[in-house]
Parts: sequence; structure tokens; C-alpha cells
Amino acid sequence: MDVVEKLRGVDWAGLGVDLVIVHGSVLWSRRPNDVDLVVFISGDTNVDDAVLRIASIVEGRVGLTADIYAVSDPSKANCFLIWEALKHGRIIYQNETGRELLVRTIDVCYDFMLSRIKLNYTETLVDRVMRSASQ
Repeated sequence: MDVVEKLRGVDWAGLGVDLVIVHGSVLWSRRPNDVDLVVFISGDTNVDDAVLRIASIVEGRVGLTADIYAVSDPSKANCFLIWEALKHGRIIYQNETGRELLVRTIDVCYDFMLSRIKLNYTETLVDRVMRSASQ
């Protein structure tokens, strides 16, 4: 049984999780170092407690360290990480609330990425750093 199948057997709802994305080396490497997860936590669940429980269960099931990024508020999500996880990962668990949270997160991240492109944010930041370094 592979790692993804082992993780699909976890009682995610019982852990207060609405959606789980597995990404990183566990999907493509024969010898992954860890299990990278993005988890959307239910609104009434304590995030820190949930992450500790999830890490313990994942590590017990697959024998690898769990690297968990928890999302409880779509407006505060790390858009770069979410984008990469969705681009290269697999959703292994979702409920209706999780799908709604993911859609809201994607909307926030799309607006964020679009603003960065339109405002040339990266180029402007690099230019400012280079100018201040040369003074």
C-alpha cells in the first residue's frame, strides 16, 4: 500500500479537517524525506491541537515526518504554497466545507497573484533592494 492510500484511510473528519492535499516528494520520490500536507481545518477546531494530532497519526501510519501547513482562514493562506500544492499535489480528502474553503482560498490567491503581476511587485521590490544596497 502506498503512502497516499494509507493517508486516505485516516479519519480526517474526526480530526477536524475539511480538506487534505498531499504534495511534495512523497508523490514522486522512491525515498521521500517527509510527508507534505496542506490541511484545511474546521472553524471550530483548535489549529495547534489538530496539527499535533494529524502529525502523530500521519507519522504513525507512514513512518515519515509530517510537514503540515494548516489553513483555517483563506484570507491568510500562503498563496505560493497553496498554488504549488494544487499544481503538483493530490486532494485525498474533502467534504463540502473543505471544497468551499478551497474555492475561497483560490479566489483570494488569484486576486493576490494578479495584483502582483499588474503592479510588477517582484520587479519593484528587487529594484528597491538593489538601489538601497548600492547607496
